[in-house]
Amino acid sequence: MQAHPKGAKTGRNPQIRLDNDQDWQRLLSLLPPAAELEAEARRTGALVRRRKIPSASMLLRLICVYTLLCLSLGETAAWAARAFELRLSDSALDYRFGHAAGWLEHLVAQALQARVQEPAAHGVALRLIDATVLTEPGSNGTDWRLHLTYDPAAQRIVGVELTDGHGGEHVARAAGRAGDLVVGDRIYGHASDVRNATARQLQYLFRAHLQSLAVADSQGQRLEPTALMDAADAGRFEHEVTLPERGHEAVQSRLVLVPVSPEQAGRARQQLRKNATKKGKTPSALTLRLAGYFCCITSLTAEQASVEAVLSWYRLRWQVELVFKRCKSLLHLDKLAKARRQLIALQVWARLLVAILVERLGALTRAADPCALSSPPLSLWHLTRIHWLDVVLVIYGGSGLQERLEAADITAPLLHERPRRKRRWAIEILARFLQDMGSPRGTG
Repeated sequence: MQAHPKGAKTGRNPQIRLDNDQDWQRLLSLLPPAAELEAEARRTGALVRRRKIPSASMLLRLICVYTLLCLSLGETAAWAARAFELRLSDSALDYRFGHAAGWLEHLVAQALQARVQEPAAHGVALRLIDATVLTEPGSNGTDWRLHLTYDPAAQRIVGVELTDGHGGEHVARAAGRAGDLVVGDRIYGHASDVRNATARQLQYLFRAHLQSLAVADSQGQRLEPTALMDAADAGRFEHEVTLPERGHEAVQSRLVLVPVSPEQAGRARQQLRKNATKKGKTPSALTLRLAGYFCCITSLTAEQASVEAVLSWYRLRWQVELVFKRCKSLLHLDKLAKARRQLIALQVWARLLVAILVERLGALTRAADPCALSSPPLSLWHLTRIHWLDVVLVIYGGSGLQERLEAADITAPLLHERPRRKRRWAIEILARFLQDMGSPRGTG
């Protein structure tokens, strides 16, 4: 890490300490070189004038402390003073951080783009796609939606996109190359998504709902859900169909419809009735019958994948749900601090960048595992937790504890409460209480 640009030994740019900083340098080696970090920080406007923050790597470290440890801006400024003698105010950090979200987004995109371009280890790359909702404090709705593409073979994220609450889930947001197999749940099972995947030369496997997906035969005649379910009951589980779409030419696809076990069907119908009751409605007979079948559409031919293979491959989709669970439970992806939108976006992109670093450290651990071929495999949950702690300890770093304690005169003013009427009133009452209780008995 570069300590300072030329002429930085001033009151505004104190000498940066390099104690306990070797691990931070190792962590930075997993990101683009320092020169690229600096160039992109200047290009995106994250670090144009180097007042008090001397380098892009230092700015990145401050952002990570703010987001990973869920600190306030004032607490982050106090940490910077204790660890590196950086004299910053919370308003100065608010200004810098507010201009850095685009920079972090570029770093994440750059890291993931390299992953997408890598050749698949086993021929066809499997891409699991899904999205999750992020809600700001005090909100009951959908404020942000994070769209994610996951490679279960390599156990890593290969694509992300952050939108507001109105950003819908579409195959267009999936990261992949021609020939990759994209797997998604029923929200992607529409003719428009099939058309988009076909245009990008992607293989696809989407769950579908026959009440919201129109299917027809090769002559364009509508195929009714009841007839398809009757055929499935008779043992005919797959059909070559076309998917009509208004304003577009119908696209060809393969429909797979298989009855599920009575236990699964019973649970699905019970959930349908429960959800309908909450809305004061009653599910239709067709809806209840469809709950007893698994339906999907795919570009994979019968020669490429049998019905049994299609069903088993779709079960892998659950892995992307586990990624969201790990990111939220262990990396605090959903613990958004109340702030303006630029800082909310900064929090999300910083935690995604840390998720990428954690995955890279986890890959090193898996590669060094002497029991990699034995069962059971390494727990991704434990692996994520341990390496997240590694990243936190590296980022916190800085000077030693004794030197931090000796910097109390610098950090104490940064930790004062903001002036508040209730707080001032409480302090006055407490002072009066101490004065009265400390006065000798019998005196006014």
